[in-house]
Amino acid sequence: MKEMRERDTKVNEYMKFNSNQMKNMDAQFTQMSQQQKTMDFQLGQLTTTVGNMQNKGKFPSTTEPNPKEYCKAIELRSGTKYQGPQLPMKTMLRGKPPRLSKKKRRMK
Repeated sequence: MKEMRERDTKVNEYMKFNSNQMKNMDAQFTQMSQQQKTMDFQLGQLTTTVGNMQNKGKFPSTTEPNPKEYCKAIELRSGTKYQGPQLPMKTMLRGKPPRLSKKKRRMK
């Protein structure tokens, strides 16, 4: 009788020990699962950041065609508009080159 009680006690202790071990393993598994989700999210952020860094300073590979056949105005991303050349257009249209001052003629 005494031996049976000792066995039952040992079996109960073993079962409690196993139960505690299983709870610890379950908690560790949950923690590892959460860490993996965090790492996946961070890896996605890193991939996006690296992708943005590689494309900086480059034009996109697909360009949009100009809806007009020729360009009449140029506007920069900042909103600044190009007003055209600062040369006297009337003399250029007549076919005559612009006149140089005496100093500039001597330099040539």
